[in-house]
Amino acid sequence: MKLTLIFFLVGITILSAQADSVVWKHYARGGIVIADSTSGGLGYYRINRRSETVFRDLRLFAYGLKKDAFIDLRYKSSDKYKTHPKFYRYTTTSYRKNTRAGVNLRYHFNQGFGMFLKEYKNGLMNLKKYSSGLINIEIGHAFDMSNYLNEKRKTSYVKTAFFWDHDGSGFSTKLELEHFRQISEINVNNLSRNQYMFVLIIPLKNSVSLNMIYEMENYLENKRGNVSSIIFSVGKKGNLTGNKIYKFFMDKSLRILK
Repeated sequence: MKLTLIFFLVGITILSAQADSVVWKHYARGGIVIADSTSGGLGYYRINRRSETVFRDLRLFAYGLKKDAFIDLRYKSSDKYKTHPKFYRYTTTSYRKNTRAGVNLRYHFNQGFGMFLKEYKNGLMNLKKYSSGLINIEIGHAFDMSNYLNEKRKTSYVKTAFFWDHDGSGFSTKLELEHFRQISEINVNNLSRNQYMFVLIIPLKNSVSLNMIYEMENYLENKRGNVSSIIFSVGKKGNLTGNKIYKFFMDKSLRILK
């Protein structure tokens, strides 16, 4: 737990190393998760910053079941190329635990290039008003250090991904499809996999929303197969400035490490 917190604080420090005038968005969710005919509680917290050329994002997503746990702590940064703004470079670092898939610990890193396929502000096909969105794809190289099935080794992958964010007048959706094809030595524990996430957000009042999330981890050539969950939560979003982020987490969270 302390290791997870240290990773989270490092990400906060990186995010906060910006001008105090920078406005950050932050999101918090709490609710229930349903998986394998059982249920449990979940927590979600996210901080990000967007500008015309820069994206910085830190998120913590975790839930607990009766005998299992899921933790996904991820930091992602991306920068557009000024001469070709439809293209960008990105770097992602994450810590993931999913005991239902036999993953007790996975440190993951990937970097590569992305392209914005479509950005729309007047409906996807210019037929509906009051809706906007962004569709982008990525390709890159990834590796992780994991003790999957108690075997510690470094594994390399080719990563491809598809992302679609849509904002409408009555709801918003987010779709993430990521594919990791193992390219290092293949053995009985081939870790090639797909990771999916679909989010439906229904806004209420005062920046509060109802959320439904479906997430799945699908191992393509491994008897672990599919591991999925459905989540129902209440969320709230707001703004933070960089100095407030740093002060809040450093003043409060560092006490846990003592």
